[in-house]
Amino acid sequence: MTISKGDIKFVSSQTMDDVPEGGGSPTANVIPDGVSNAIFNDVSEVDRAGGRVNLRKVAVRIDTPDRDTYLGANVIIAVPPNDDNISATLFQTGDFFDTRADAVNRIQAYLSIGTNYAGYLFGNHIKGQQTLQVFQRTSDLPPIGGTLVLTSRETYSDQFQQYVKVAEASSVLRTFEDDKGTYTRYVVTLKLTNALLADFAGFDISRYEYTKAQIALTKLSDTVVADAARYYGVTPLVEAASIGAFTVKGKSMFTQLVPSAQIETPIADSRTNQVSNGVIAGGAGLTLNQTAVFSTTQNLFIGGSIAPNSVSVVGAGVTVTDSGGRLISASQQVGTIDYENGVLALTTNVFGMAGIPLAITYAPGAAPASVNQSQGIEVKVETRSLSYVHTIAPVPVRGTLSLSYMSQGRWYVLREQGDGSIRGSDSAYGAGQLNFTTGTASVTLGALPDVGSQLIYQWIEPEAARDSTDMAIDNGGKFYWPFNTSGAVSLANGAKAITPGALSITWNDGTARTVTDDGAGNLVGYGTGSVSYAQGTIRLSPTTLPAPGTTINVSTTATAVTTSTVSLASGSGSFGATNITPGSISLDVSGQMKAVYMGNPIVNWGAAATYRIVDDGLGKLFMLFNDSRIQVGTVNYAAGTFTLASSTTIASAIARQAVAWDNIFLRQAGAGFMSVKT
Repeated sequence: MTISKGDIKFVSSQTMDDVPEGGGSPTANVIPDGVSNAIFNDVSEVDRAGGRVNLRKVAVRIDTPDRDTYLGANVIIAVPPNDDNISATLFQTGDFFDTRADAVNRIQAYLSIGTNYAGYLFGNHIKGQQTLQVFQRTSDLPPIGGTLVLTSRETYSDQFQQYVKVAEASSVLRTFEDDKGTYTRYVVTLKLTNALLADFAGFDISRYEYTKAQIALTKLSDTVVADAARYYGVTPLVEAASIGAFTVKGKSMFTQLVPSAQIETPIADSRTNQVSNGVIAGGAGLTLNQTAVFSTTQNLFIGGSIAPNSVSVVGAGVTVTDSGGRLISASQQVGTIDYENGVLALTTNVFGMAGIPLAITYAPGAAPASVNQSQGIEVKVETRSLSYVHTIAPVPVRGTLSLSYMSQGRWYVLREQGDGSIRGSDSAYGAGQLNFTTGTASVTLGALPDVGSQLIYQWIEPEAARDSTDMAIDNGGKFYWPFNTSGAVSLANGAKAITPGALSITWNDGTARTVTDDGAGNLVGYGTGSVSYAQGTIRLSPTTLPAPGTTINVSTTATAVTTSTVSLASGSGSFGATNITPGSISLDVSGQMKAVYMGNPIVNWGAAATYRIVDDGLGKLFMLFNDSRIQVGTVNYAAGTFTLASSTTIASAIARQAVAWDNIFLRQAGAGFMSVKT
C-alpha cells in the first residue's frame, strides 16, 4: 500500500533531556502531534531572564505494515515561535547515535582549534579568574576580540577545554636569571570577556622550550574559522512571493543559536589631533526662469548634469530642494532627481498640473570617467561587526563613495547619495553617514559580514574631479595659435625680438581682419592674446576662426636683443645698458616658493625654480605665475636700473591653482598664502 503522510512520524531519542548523554539512538516512542511540551519543556522565568539552549534529538520513522519503497521526506520548521526572544533551529551531526555533547561540540565548531600559540601559560590559573598571563619570546599580541583555546591535560580522561576571547592585551619585557645567566622574555597580560571555568596548571619561566609531553599540562592554541554546522530555520516574508519566483524577500537570514548580547557604539572622528579635512568646492550656481509644466506626468529637464544638493525649484509659493537624490518639500519627499542626466521627477503634484513660472537654481555638475580608489578591510572573527567606522582622506567626491560587503555568500552595496547619507537599494541592507568635513564614513550593516570576506570601499578622489575654479588654464582658457619670429608654430624663443607696438597680424576671411599689439604685451583688434617681445613669441586667439587654408600674415619690426647676467644688491640691480625699449624686458629669476597653512610654520613648497619677470612698458615689473601677473618691482628704462622685492605674497586664490594638484587641503578658501623668494 502507498506510504501516506500519516505514516511518517517523529519518534524520540533515548534521553530527551538537557544532559550530556541526551540524545542517543532513536526509540519506538512516537511523539504525539499537536501536543504542547511533547519535545521541549516550558520556558521558565529563570531561562527567560538569563537565556538557555535546549537541545532535543528526534528521528523520523515510517510506520507501515508492508515493505513499500520509501522515497524520502523533508523536515522543516513551518511557523516561527510567537515570542521574538525564542528561536527554533534544525541541524544534524550526521551521527545516528550522537549525544547532546556531540551536538554542542558541533555548534561550538564554528571556531576550531588551530596551531599552538607561540607562548606558555605563566603560573597556575584558577577557576573564576578573568585574566591570563603568558610568557613568550616576541612582543606580538593576540588581536583584541581574538579567541584562544585552553586545553588542560590533553589526551587524558579528565581533559578539559575552554574557548576564551581577548578583551585587552599588553606586554612587558622582563629579565630572568638561571644557572646559565640572564635571559629575557615578554610577559603578556590578557583580559578576557569570560571567566575561567576550571583550574589550569601553568609553567615556570624557562630558557628552553617545553616538550610536547610537558605542554599537555595546559596547551594554549590559536583558533581558525571552521563553520562546521548547517542550520535550518524559518523567517516570515516581508513581501508576498509568487509560485515560480526565483527570489523571495525574508525578514532576516539569521537566527540565534545561543543566548548572547552584542552592543556596538561606533566612535567617529575621534582623532588625537582633532584636525579636520577640507571640503571640495562645488562651483557657482546658475538661475533659470521659465514657464513649464512640472508634474507627476511631466519631468523637468535642467539641461545637463547637476551637482548634488544644489537644486532649488520655486513656483506658486512652493519650494522644492534636493537631498541625496530625493526632491524635498516641507520636509517630505515629493520626487527624485537624476544628477548625471539633469532630470527631476515628481511623485506628488506639488506644483499642480498646469504650466507655471518656475525659478530654478542649481550648480552645474559632471560625471567624469575617473579611476576609482578602493580599499578593503578584512573581516576576521575578532573584527566581525555590524558597525564600522572608516576615515578616507582626502574626502571623496560627493555621490561617489560605495561600500560593498558579503553576507551569507551574497554581495550587498551601500552608496553615498550626495548629501552624506549612505543607503542601499533597500533599507534592510544597512545605512550610514559620510562626514564631508572629516571624510569619516560610519555605517551599520544590515547583516553580519562573512568571516574571511572584505568590506570594500570605493570612491573618486577630488583630484580626479576637480572644480574648474581651481584650474589654471593658459591664455585665459582660450584656444590660441602659437607663433615665433623664426616662422615656426611654436612658443620656443624666436630668432629675433619684437619691437613693442610694431606687431601686425592680418588675414582675410571675406572681410579684412587685423590684430596688433598695444605695446604692453597684449593683442587687440579682431582677436586677443599676448606677445613676449624679448622671446619673439605670440599667442593669437582670433574672434572667429578663419576657414582652412586662409593665409595668416605676421609683420613686425625686429630689434636687437641684449643678454646679460645681473646681480642684486639690497633689492636693486642694473641691466648694464641704458635707454631700454619699454616692454622688451624679460628677466629670469631663481626663487623658492614658500607656504603658510592655517597658522603653521613657514615651509618650502617643492624645490627652487626659475620664474620669468617682464615689464609692462610703463615702468613696472611683473612675475608670470601660471596665468596671472604679479607686480614684483619697477624699472628705470633710461638708466637701465631696476628694483625687485626680496619676497612677494601671492593671493590664496592664485596660490591654490598652483598647489591644489599636490595638496588637496590647500584648496579651501583662505588656506594661506604663497611667497616667492628671489
